[in-house]
Amino acid sequence: MKAQSLIGVTALFCLSSFAVMATADEYLAETDFFGEAPMVLTVSRMHKPLEDSPASVSVIDRQMIRNSGAREIVDIFRMIPGFVVGYRQGSKPAVTYHGLGSEWHRQMQVLIDGRSVFVPSFGGVPWSNLPLLLDDIERVEVTRGPNAVTYGANAFLATINIITRHAAEDVGSKVSVTHDLDSDSEAQDIYFRVGNQIGDLDWRLTAGREKDDGYKEEFDGKLLEKLNIRTDFLTAYNQFWTIQAGINQSVFERGEGETSNPFREEDSSNSYQNIKWELIEDKVSTTIQLSHTRQDVSDSFQTERLNEFLDDLLAPLLPAPVYEALSDITAGISFDRDSERTDLEIYQSRPLGSQHTMVYGGSLRKDEVESFFFFNNKEQKIIRANRLFSSLEWRVDDTLILDVGAMLEDTSFTDRELSGRLSIIKKIDQHNLRLVRSSAKRNPFLYEIAGDTRYDLNLPTIPGLPSTITFLTWKTDGNLKPETIQSTEIGLFSEFLDRQVTTDIKVFSYDISDQIIETEVKQINIDPATGIIVVEDYKFPQNQAETSVKGVEASLNFSPRHKKYRLYTGLSKLSADSSHSKLEESFPELTAFAGGHINVTPSQQLSFTYYSVDQLSWIDTSRTISGYGKLDMRYQFTLNRKYDTQLELIGYNLADQNSEYLIRNIQEKSLLLRISSRF
Repeated sequence: MKAQSLIGVTALFCLSSFAVMATADEYLAETDFFGEAPMVLTVSRMHKPLEDSPASVSVIDRQMIRNSGAREIVDIFRMIPGFVVGYRQGSKPAVTYHGLGSEWHRQMQVLIDGRSVFVPSFGGVPWSNLPLLLDDIERVEVTRGPNAVTYGANAFLATINIITRHAAEDVGSKVSVTHDLDSDSEAQDIYFRVGNQIGDLDWRLTAGREKDDGYKEEFDGKLLEKLNIRTDFLTAYNQFWTIQAGINQSVFERGEGETSNPFREEDSSNSYQNIKWELIEDKVSTTIQLSHTRQDVSDSFQTERLNEFLDDLLAPLLPAPVYEALSDITAGISFDRDSERTDLEIYQSRPLGSQHTMVYGGSLRKDEVESFFFFNNKEQKIIRANRLFSSLEWRVDDTLILDVGAMLEDTSFTDRELSGRLSIIKKIDQHNLRLVRSSAKRNPFLYEIAGDTRYDLNLPTIPGLPSTITFLTWKTDGNLKPETIQSTEIGLFSEFLDRQVTTDIKVFSYDISDQIIETEVKQINIDPATGIIVVEDYKFPQNQAETSVKGVEASLNFSPRHKKYRLYTGLSKLSADSSHSKLEESFPELTAFAGGHINVTPSQQLSFTYYSVDQLSWIDTSRTISGYGKLDMRYQFTLNRKYDTQLELIGYNLADQNSEYLIRNIQEKSLLLRISSRF
């Protein structure tokens, strides 16, 4: 397995050597994303060349997404140094940067076109329930490191900004159908898009249906139906409007067939509306964005007979005749929850003379959550967050850039917080040397602040028997402090052969303090006033851990202008030391990836992605996952160039079978056939 893990390392250095020996005259033709000094926006809200970014940034472009053959959004993040991706169940993917991974990862900010999709109630990102289709994505910008100075608390370990395509790029229609070739599998996807232009207004409507039966040994299938609309238009020569809306209706299979967790279906809905206005005047750019996101989850069920489940609890507490007189005991359980997030953001970028550029702005956010399951009442919980932020870039001369940023944030449940970042970039020939010092907070989410989960079991009326048993599974006193990270990195971004080869290497270290971990409490109490039995088997969040991480990351992109082939690779090697063993074990020592494509003929293309992860343990499980490698390959045949009609054969997990989250869930080999065409 260690030999497999070193494939990415070997590829990185082999490609570097090849790039140095090659000559620029060998590569002539049109440029691609990396050949045109790509501009990135996510880090500081300033459009900057990638090499001038004040923090480490990775870009997943449209070609990389296509090469991967991915069906799920999360799978494309395997092509980012240090990222770890896994599926707890078929409909429960998880993504983390370096470590601290769980199904509901809370240390990372995720945006779609600048709109936060972080769930305010339970934390994390509902990856399977996002109203987003892969084919609508133009690129993904990933800031590897704290970015609270731009996006506030929870832009902690990393920030992902998924940028969708402008409506003008998709005029016409397209249909795509994907189906698993395994007769025992129900994996199938349908995608449809139509777009057009009316004067200065461009619009696009996309719809999709995704179906999957998950792991063979699990009841974890899903059915997703998605609809999105986007319009882009001009109201004046320098004013731009973008209006977006979408909805995702989902049915997920849940449960493990147990008495208290029977097989059932969960209905979920995730919708959003987003309005963005931009004004560009005299090199001053002003942006106003208003967004609203709503998620509704319906998951209520009746348990099966609980008598046997209650044997160990009730038998010692009740006289034998009374206990034996109990008939069937069942309970109704509801995991229903509704949450909304409304965001208003205003910011402006303006030059201050010839050497300085400044970005400043603020935002108002309101989160609303309603869930009896979370809070033991039907009251609507509200969190408000107010932010002021600013970044200043000073180009001292042609070889030196200073960038400083700060964010002041105030929320309903925390004190005012100040996060900052200082970045120094020194240009040395074709190299950019970067020094970054930054800090960030991870605020407790609402469930950590005010959660109170308990179940009341009503018993038959029998003399000597209490009428109710209460099961307490989560409790918090609300006295939590934000987690804090202090990070330092030294990076080197280099380009060779007129940008046909780019490399990015960084050495980093960071310290996380006041980490929130869950302490388990187990005890049984009887309320002396009511006689109610209270079974306390709950988790209690506390600031009780500290973690230090240091390591090195490297990535390489080799993209010759003739576009006959392309290769990219990366790795992350780190060591972690934590006061809590479970947190420390969540950091794999080495992750690596390699990918690319080759155009065999004008109508045929082969592509691959290989992903390797060392041993790790997800913090919401009790077992350690051995290291593994994952190989996916794709063959594309163009049937008709005029209509871009393509036939694709995609193979997943072509290396050894593996478990990447739970031991019992095995990632098996699979073959899919996809056909797509424009018309």
